[in-house]
Amino acid sequence: MSVILALAIGTQRIWGQEVIRITNGEWPPFMSQTYKYYGAGSHIVTEAFAQENITVKYGFYPWKRAMKEAREGTWDATLLWGKNEEREKYFLYSDPVLTLRTVFFHRKDMPFNWQKWKDLSGYKLGVTRGYYYGEGLTKAIEENILRIDVANSDVINFHKLLAGRIQLFVIEPEVGYEILSENFPHTSRDLLTNHPRPIREADWFLLISKKSPKAAYWLEKFNKGLKKMVASGRHDQIMEDVLLGKYRP
Repeated sequence: MSVILALAIGTQRIWGQEVIRITNGEWPPFMSQTYKYYGAGSHIVTEAFAQENITVKYGFYPWKRAMKEAREGTWDATLLWGKNEEREKYFLYSDPVLTLRTVFFHRKDMPFNWQKWKDLSGYKLGVTRGYYYGEGLTKAIEENILRIDVANSDVINFHKLLAGRIQLFVIEPEVGYEILSENFPHTSRDLLTNHPRPIREADWFLLISKKSPKAAYWLEKFNKGLKKMVASGRHDQIMEDVLLGKYRP
């Protein structure tokens, strides 16, 4: 059952303001029904539209449902997603809302350094089912440089890392440390760190449904508002607040 944080379908204005309806999901600290402003990514999207006098209403769904509702035009847009050819058939992409690094987490008591993919030979890597980690890591896995262990959630992978069942786990540092803070005691969190070298950097976008009657208009307004936030330093401030844990419930 979805949690609908919106007006009825078809409603376009609240007290004179235009309303865009966007599906959302759980990806703390950037998106969450329970976080302040529904997470930092949601906050950026909300403020970017507010720059153009547009109100955002969110509906929270499981990820597949969130994508489906927007693709079919029941909702105007969905956030936050990476680019691929299949999505480009159904959506207009905004300018990047977030640019995030992916890194290796490991235990502090395991000396670890890497510069090239071949340096990872012999390590057992935890990955989470259904995630895409970029071309470089995918190729290293296909070439059997790394052994992989697949889990159904990031939390499970952190348990495996702490127990020594895997040596490395790949995730965005902001997301990784948020998961550790919310699910593990200090004594466990203090055993882990991340290598500073990024595996990749990836952009995350607001996707606007091509079936929305105002798709091009929403895109123009959002990109304009986002540029204002970046120019004013507001975007950087929100990202700093993420690292300070200010979006936690």
